[in-house]
Amino acid sequence: MPGVRAEAQKALNAALASWSQKGLFTHAFVAAGDLAAPKSLITESFLPDGRDLFDLASMTKALVTTPAVFNLSMDGKWLMERPLGEAPLIVSDPQRFAHIPRELFSLTPRMLLRHEAGLPAWRNFYVECHHNNAPATRRGFFEVLAAAARQPKLAKPAYSDVGFLALGAFLEASYQSDIASIFNGLCNDAKWFSTAFSQPSIGPAFAPDFDSTERDRRAISTGPCPVRQRNLIGEVYDENAWALGGRCAHAGLFSSGAELIAFLTGLAQSPRGQALLAAQAAEIAGNENESLLGWRQGGDPVARAFGGGKSMGHLGFTGTAFWITPADHPEKPLHYAIILTNRTISGRINPAIKDFRRQILEILWSAV
Repeated sequence: MPGVRAEAQKALNAALASWSQKGLFTHAFVAAGDLAAPKSLITESFLPDGRDLFDLASMTKALVTTPAVFNLSMDGKWLMERPLGEAPLIVSDPQRFAHIPRELFSLTPRMLLRHEAGLPAWRNFYVECHHNNAPATRRGFFEVLAAAARQPKLAKPAYSDVGFLALGAFLEASYQSDIASIFNGLCNDAKWFSTAFSQPSIGPAFAPDFDSTERDRRAISTGPCPVRQRNLIGEVYDENAWALGGRCAHAGLFSSGAELIAFLTGLAQSPRGQALLAAQAAEIAGNENESLLGWRQGGDPVARAFGGGKSMGHLGFTGTAFWITPADHPEKPLHYAIILTNRTISGRINPAIKDFRRQILEILWSAV
């Protein structure tokens, strides 16, 4: 295997250099490994100025919001298969949830995690929640959320930022804390993150929570934003997440590659992290919906390159992704692949990211 891995290392180095020269990104980090080991089996980065902090975009849904939901379910405070209006925590203290649109109380956590709640994919929250060129503290958010909830439900599953924003509202009311503090609490909970491997801390965080000097030194540009009329460095790319203060259930998390590896390996070694991974894997069998439980199945032609269509993880719009094989994978159980780039510097939409991801995943799979 050492010879194969050495060849893969050369191939990764050449691929990152080639795609950067084509203008797809200016920064990238890729890695793959075994979740039972503290270090990756293969890593390659293209970080010409030393900046290493990537906007993870919708990976936030999988890494922040999903564990927060599972935590309440495992504690018996939410019922995964029952309407939120019947959750023990919500029944016991309904006043805490009075500000949330009533139309959402009939939805179950499972429906929202699997994007089966019939809610629209997207709504322009930032118009209502942003005023005088400064992020507002969620003014107008619940009005837009209520309007989306009142619309006729979609008949087929549809990937929905709105659904995860709704989950975020219920989570913050349940924990009586903002989504960033909820996440930080889980990261410091041994039930969720094992200390089996020596690591200084769990690194991913929401951009506003980084020390400003550290953020300025480490954050990578994700390109220009026509709404904000500036180049984005160290602030979330997603306009809705930005308008809502940069800390959201659907987007806003930032991380380096090394910190993300520490996060995933710590998660996989913890009792509740293992339960979460097992629950995702159980959704794969016979699944006609691309969504698992807040994660996605890697069954498309690109993601199939790592795990043969049975991996689980999530993509990020900015050019990020992670995939993990289930514990019962016949070839390489509980192996992971990470791809972090700032591909949005090449344009909001660039289909070339698919070819890049496929190439990298093929190399990573051969090396592990």
